This record gives sequence, structure tokens and C-alpha cells, in this order.
Amino acid sequence: MNLLNVYYKYMENPILGLQGLLDRCSFRQACLGYLMAAVGWVVFFNVGDGISFPMLILKLVVVFVAELTIGFVLSAFAGLFLDLRHTRVSSAELFVMVGSAGFIKGLLIIGAIISAMFPHSDLYLLAPLFLLLVWILQLGYLTRGLVRMEDISVARALSAWLFGIVPVCVLFGLALLFFAWGILLLI
Repeated sequence: MNLLNVYYKYMENPILGLQGLLDRCSFRQACLGYLMAAVGWVVFFNVGDGISFPMLILKLVVVFVAELTIGFVLSAFAGLFLDLRHTRVSSAELFVMVGSAGFIKGLLIIGAIISAMFPHSDLYLLAPLFLLLVWILQLGYLTRGLVRMEDISVARALSAWLFGIVPVCVLFGLALLFFAWGILLLI
């Protein structure tokens, strides 16, 4: 119920709603956002695959840990960028903001359901476009939230998030590279 109150406060007045969320630095609500993002990813990529329940739970846990790691690294680097630009911001608040943006990835579930409703169509070809749309919406939410909370320019807020996204992409690119290398060594 507390999460619905936060949502209603945000809809009434986005600045006060976001300020209330960040003032509390609620790790629980941030984790709910990260969990929603993980559920969105798992449903989007596994709908209609017929995987077992234990494997589904394992995928959910792995993606949840990956989302937490992404949120931690992204908020740390964005906070570092803003600190270097003489804007004092709490990395914990940024972590909560990234977690609350995870609810946007719930749109991936809608895309998966629509794709599952029409299995013989070529809707799967639109999946990369849908993922890009969700990421742009999430980046827009994060940028607007940072502009509202810290009273900085849109360019500086966007630069801070992009500064944080680059190391995240490098980290997960290296992880995928080592994962693929490990698989090739097994063959």
C-alpha cells in the first residue's frame, strides 16, 4: 500500500513525490523497482519458451542481481560525474531513483504478452525497437528526475547518466566476452 501512496503522490506533484521517495532513501522500494525490472526482462525474453519453474526462479534471481549491480554502478558513476561538476548529490538517492525507474521496464511484460497473443506474426522483429523505446523512457525519467531534484540543466543530468551507462556497458560487455570465451573453451 505504501508503494501505491508513493505513486499517487508522484502523479499529483512529481517534484514532491520524488522528493519524498528520495528523502526516505527506501532501499525496500528501490529493490521492488529492481525486482520489477528483473521480472520484465525474464518475462520478455522467456514468454512461450516452456521453461521449468526452478529455472525461471534461477533466471529471475540472476537478472535481479544483475539489475542491482547495474543500479549500483550507474548511480556511483553518475554521482561521481556530478561531484566532479561541483553538484553535491547522494549516490544513495541516485540508487533509489534508478530503482524507481525499474518500474518502467514493466512495459516489457506488455510487449511480451502482445507478442505471445500473435505467435504466427512477425512481432518478434519489433523487439529491439521496443527495448530501445523502454530504455529511452527510462533515461528520460532519470534525467527529468535529476533535473527536478538537483536543479541542474538537462544537458548536465543527461551527461551524468550517460557517464554512468558507459562503464555499465563495458562491464557487461566484458562479462559476455568472458562467458562466450568460457563456452568456446568447453567445445
